[in-house]
Amino acid sequence: MRCEECGSNENEYCERMGEKVCKGCGLVLVTEMFEETTHSLNKLGENIHSAEQGELGSIIRGKGSWKFNKHGISSVTSNHIQRGINHCNMVLSSIGVNSPQLKSRVHKLYIDLATKGIFGRSPYEARATALVYYTLKENGTPHSFNDVCSEFNPSLKVVKRLVRKINQIHRNSINYSPINPQYLITQLLSKMEVDNEFKRQCIKVLEHFEVKAQLNTFNKGRSYYASIVWITANIFVRKDITKQSICEVTGFSRWVVWRQTKAILALVGLESVKSLQGKQLNEIGE
Repeated sequence: MRCEECGSNENEYCERMGEKVCKGCGLVLVTEMFEETTHSLNKLGENIHSAEQGELGSIIRGKGSWKFNKHGISSVTSNHIQRGINHCNMVLSSIGVNSPQLKSRVHKLYIDLATKGIFGRSPYEARATALVYYTLKENGTPHSFNDVCSEFNPSLKVVKRLVRKINQIHRNSINYSPINPQYLITQLLSKMEVDNEFKRQCIKVLEHFEVKAQLNTFNKGRSYYASIVWITANIFVRKDITKQSICEVTGFSRWVVWRQTKAILALVGLESVKSLQGKQLNEIGE
């Protein structure tokens, strides 16, 4: 049977859904097929037949079934769905995301999009990369395309096209969570490989200036978080963390960081980072 969507001749039967599905793109080819397999129970209600790949009397699903013995799982999810989800897990693992809630969200979205045929004939690597990128942004913890593409290095053009298609599907039902400022500064600090004490100090300084910024409707520039790190280094007199080292990690010029720092300090009536040295954080801007 040839798939009308992608032209593939490879397909498989999903016992749970009663559908014949294309392995290439997931298109449902035949529905409501008659299932002739069955199994027998003993007096205790236990299965007494071994799995024989769907032959009469075999256990169709769960422990003891052919699929359980082959894959080691009690799921009857289609192979193409399992492969896609496995690719998503690999992308999540490569960027250090271990949240069960986020992983569950990725799995649910993949099944939904694959069922609707949104992925088309795109490779599994591109699907997983696009979906993880979208889900992280939806969660308020975005990563760059470079980060999520690092596992498989798929075609960026294909990945971006899939992201646009996912956005079109969910634009009326999904609202992106606001980006967590602490998350963004933690991401920056992880690249600098600083000690935990300095990380805690940066978060405290960020919280202090976030209040000032919200009260004054301050427009944050792209170098806002780099400037917060530079301000923290001056408040706590960390001579090992220089503006130059911050610029090397973030890619911003020293002039850009200086200009953003000057704008942040204006919120508390200061002009120079040197004036911060030796001050307590609760004294700044009070």
